[in-house]
Amino acid sequence: MTKREGVRAGRRPQDPAESWELPYTEREGGFYFRGIYAGHPFAPPGPEDVPAGAWESLRETCGLESLKQLLIIPASVRAVGRRNRKVITPTEVLAVGTRAVGLWVEKPSPAVRVAIGLDELAALEDVHILLYGRLSFLSRDNRLTIRYNTVCRRILEPVLQRLREKLAGPGCPVPSRGSPTGPLPFKWNFLLQYPFTTLDPAAPRVFGFQGAPRARRAWIPRGHLLILTPFELVSLRDPVESFHSYGVDSLFIPRSRMEAVSVQPDGVQVTVKDTELFLPLPPTLLAEMRRWFDTSKPGIGSEGAHGPKEVRKASGVLPDAGGITR
Repeated sequence: MTKREGVRAGRRPQDPAESWELPYTEREGGFYFRGIYAGHPFAPPGPEDVPAGAWESLRETCGLESLKQLLIIPASVRAVGRRNRKVITPTEVLAVGTRAVGLWVEKPSPAVRVAIGLDELAALEDVHILLYGRLSFLSRDNRLTIRYNTVCRRILEPVLQRLREKLAGPGCPVPSRGSPTGPLPFKWNFLLQYPFTTLDPAAPRVFGFQGAPRARRAWIPRGHLLILTPFELVSLRDPVESFHSYGVDSLFIPRSRMEAVSVQPDGVQVTVKDTELFLPLPPTLLAEMRRWFDTSKPGIGSEGAHGPKEVRKASGVLPDAGGITR
């Protein structure tokens, strides 16, 4: 069983270097340098725009059918650690195929560095703060992460939406009513209604919201929105790596892949494909999770989870029920 600590909140360690990223030197770094933000990723218009060797390497591994399944992330320089240490991120090609997601890296030697089969994916973690974006695909044994300029989100979101639909599988029941939370602040109401947030806007959903205490040196309160649909458990919160609220930390967990939910004093531990994801939650949202998944009754879900079923690992198991509406 693999426990993913990267989902735990608090102030995360600053984005660490990947094993394939190159040491920064003034001579080479000056050529790549674009500030702390990555260059603008793009979908290749034609085969000639794909770095040599990337298509051939990723096609077999990921099951590629068209260039629309690729995202090219130009080389850039970024800061890592707490002492403003820099590394050079070589040109990367992200592939979201029919069999796997994979990342091809141009240097120091061109190769597919990470590949995760779709049947192994446990969750998607999507962080964006102003122009900084970081997308992670989580599984039991691997974590595939890209950093990107959020200018490209109009290209990236449809790709992620299609992937989430593939992962969603059959739907699960949703509670008939949610706890009243009052009017949502503008930002959170917008995110709740935003088409990318949920896979099917017409599907039933419940949600909970709580404003968190002000972060140290922050000038506005923090917010956390938790949404349960037939297909996903979605967590949206103000960025934990920033003292302002210009962005959002998102976590998308397919319900059909959830195996157990354990409510703890400071959050919930969700077991997905043998991967333990810890989601810190304030008291109001902890109460919602208890109600949605009724973890006090082993083997029997609440109205919002499922009826009596054989438990595979622990309480909170989510069975199949229905399908996604296109």
